Amino acid sequence: MSDAEKEGEIPETEKEEEIDYDAFSPEELFEKGKFLFKERKYEESAEYFSRALERRSGDEPIDPSLRENYLWFADALLTKEEQSAAIFSSDVNGGGNENIPTAESVITAANNDESLAFELFQLGYESYKKHFETLKENVPKEEVLDCSYCLVRIGDMYFTNHQFEESAKEYQNAIKLREEHKLPVKHLGSLYISLSQSLMFNGQLKESLENFKKCRDLLQDLAKESEGEEEKKNVENTLEDVSIQIEDLEKLIEANKNNQGATKGSQSNAASLVPKTTGNLDEKQLDSTQVKSVTIDIGGGSSSGKKRRIDLTKVYE
Repeated sequence: MSDAEKEGEIPETEKEEEIDYDAFSPEELFEKGKFLFKERKYEESAEYFSRALERRSGDEPIDPSLRENYLWFADALLTKEEQSAAIFSSDVNGGGNENIPTAESVITAANNDESLAFELFQLGYESYKKHFETLKENVPKEEVLDCSYCLVRIGDMYFTNHQFEESAKEYQNAIKLREEHKLPVKHLGSLYISLSQSLMFNGQLKESLENFKKCRDLLQDLAKESEGEEEKKNVENTLEDVSIQIEDLEKLIEANKNNQGATKGSQSNAASLVPKTTGNLDEKQLDSTQVKSVTIDIGGGSSSGKKRRIDLTKVYE
């Protein structure tokens, strides 16, 4: 054993090679971050996105030129935490335009990665909206998807934090944005599922039922348009699960007619309707070449009994 090893020092040959981030341009840092994200190296990708944002940011936090950087950085941070099952449980402050921090202060002052991701998604959304003002009516579909994706992920964070009223508002805004820009049906179905779930857990059972029915109608249309046996099967499976959820909600509403009504949050009887599955849904992709939509993969397994259930709370787009 060498003297260095005896003293607890790491030999030079075993030390990780230090990355010279200054050797990269902001654009190169951003592209490297995207590459690492696609390789599922979320912590490393977040480091590159952070450094790219530090180099690019100025005094104005709502900057259309930073919209993609905000979005990718935020999603890398949040996905990293989701992968480690370490999602926060503290209160989230939605904030407003008047108190949105600068990009630099967000990076240096955030208490944790979840809070930072939340604020970055806010900045990303506002920056996309400002960008849309310059485009007027000629907004590319990919830009609308990315902008609304910021809202979806904010909604996901509220949902995880059991703030169902807030998550419902974010999902509603995402739906409104996609509908205003006339996006295809396949980009709406899963958002209606997320909205319906939030309303259900907020004790708004009738509103939840109404939106589940909207989702069912959308999926029926999508099933007719589906190309390929696998895609059609996925849509049909999802349609079946949504139909089961509708039946369960109708029974619950009927049973509650003579009661005072369901309470909010975890006390609601709706909690008994949480779907279960071993299947996997879409993975989130920020690459513009990937479709961010409701292509829901049920997988091979099903729960006991006749009712197959999917985890509808995990649909992100």
